[in-house]
Amino acid sequence: MQNSSFNTIYTRIPLLIIVLGFSLKMNAQKKEGEVKTDEIEVWKEAKVNLPQANRIFEKISTAKIDNSKKPIRYEFTERRLPVETPEFSPVVTMPDKGSTKEDENAERYNNIIRAGIGNYGHTFLEGHAGISTGEDNYHGIYLKHNAFRLGPIGANYSGQSQNLIKVHSRTSLSALKLAGSLGWERRGFDFYAYNSQVNFNFPESQIFNSWNKFNFTGAISNNKKDAKVDYVFNSNLSYLFTHLKANELVWNASMKGVYPLTEELSALMEGNVVIAQRQDSLTLYRNLYKLKPTFQYKNDLFSISAGLNIINDREKNTFNRSYLYPVIKLDVQPLEGIKVFAGYEGDVYANNLSSLLTENQWLGRFTQLRNTRKTADYFVGGKATLSNGLSVEAKVSYARYKDFYVFNSNSTDSSRFEVMYSNDTTTVKVTTFSGQVGYQIQDIWQSNFKFDVNVYSGLGNLEGAWHRPAFNAIWTNTFTVKDKLLLASDFYMMTGLKGKNYVTDREVKLKSIIDLNFKATYLLSDHLNLFISVNNILNKSYQRYLYYPTQGVNFLGGLSYSF
Repeated sequence: MQNSSFNTIYTRIPLLIIVLGFSLKMNAQKKEGEVKTDEIEVWKEAKVNLPQANRIFEKISTAKIDNSKKPIRYEFTERRLPVETPEFSPVVTMPDKGSTKEDENAERYNNIIRAGIGNYGHTFLEGHAGISTGEDNYHGIYLKHNAFRLGPIGANYSGQSQNLIKVHSRTSLSALKLAGSLGWERRGFDFYAYNSQVNFNFPESQIFNSWNKFNFTGAISNNKKDAKVDYVFNSNLSYLFTHLKANELVWNASMKGVYPLTEELSALMEGNVVIAQRQDSLTLYRNLYKLKPTFQYKNDLFSISAGLNIINDREKNTFNRSYLYPVIKLDVQPLEGIKVFAGYEGDVYANNLSSLLTENQWLGRFTQLRNTRKTADYFVGGKATLSNGLSVEAKVSYARYKDFYVFNSNSTDSSRFEVMYSNDTTTVKVTTFSGQVGYQIQDIWQSNFKFDVNVYSGLGNLEGAWHRPAFNAIWTNTFTVKDKLLLASDFYMMTGLKGKNYVTDREVKLKSIIDLNFKATYLLSDHLNLFISVNNILNKSYQRYLYYPTQGVNFLGGLSYSF
């Protein structure tokens, strides 16, 4: 597609989105207490999360369905590229709608503090203090300290630390809902890549790195239940700077609106703008604009949505490209409790220094930045929800990518990673088989198993899908014993990982990751809890990234107090 055909529309679209986005100055994160430093998660693209009070959005998803029956919703999220590093540490969910007894206590008392110690010189402190001024009005502050003085090798040469503080607020007015947060996070770590020839007899400062990030998010959404038009705007402004003297400023704003034309037909509009400035050896200006108008028709048996994804990707003084992708999705509910779906779409994903560091913190200097283009994605799947608490989901996706990226060790220093992209003549194909099985016994047991099988082909100049898993799965369980003892377990598995040592010119296959974690919380009273968590119970020595082994069995114990 030629740029000239889009010049007029793209001189207006970015201005419109920017004007709308700057009216936002506050946004609550998806899980307010989790330490997720980016709106873009590792496995999924940034997307608008609609407040539950928005009635028109709800109306569209449940139009003409018997209110006595819960609508079937499949929960697959759009996964950009299959890379993830599980984080194993206790988290506290800030007061919202408690899903566990601990969260219910936090919601009831608004304030909570948790502290613990463990092996590897592990110190942990987490706290939240808030004020509720009504059902939909809340203001609070959250902080977290999570540090390991010692690491898996070289003692204090492989320690790491995380410190975070955030203030957040949500306010409900007659016509609007406002939410926002302002936070700072710092992470410190070492380039401790294992090498049998390394003797740790040099200053630890030589391999130390850290990054600091200031993050300001905001959201504004409709609060009128009977409003004709429903909408939500989100804005995220972040500034990151690293010990390696790189910094990045990113503004990511999005909007979504719905206008019902009839009882069954609705018009939807989505927009997104990502404006980034990275400074390293050079200053790099990168902008990404998206506008996606669609129409949705829904009745008792099926719904269909169709539209266009209009995208402009530009880098100052380098390139300016525009793309037009059709988007179509069909959902059919042939029987009660059963839903099948199919669709096709294309998209462009913003890759920034912030998002890449979230995936792999051991990146070296002068990281190359390119956006990844998904030129086509065909998918089909289904979900069944049974009355006995069992639910099953399945999905098959075949996608083609340009500028597909992988992580691999630097050609001159195996302790530093670089981002490698497929070249212009390469189209990478990724076939993904996804599944999920859930089972629940109300107030006693919840179990959920998810897995993905990834098949990569057409890698071209990349040679291999370095550090991307062929198979990954997670099995989580939670148990409640007499409302006093809460037990939880996580089982992670990841296989098919491999990297290449360009110094020796040899491919290295990494051992399968098998990680079992356990946590127990005993409720001494409504205010006081005793907890202990044990990670990597099987004491497996594995590497998520080449030459970076993880800790063996490690534990954390402490107290949690709600007030």
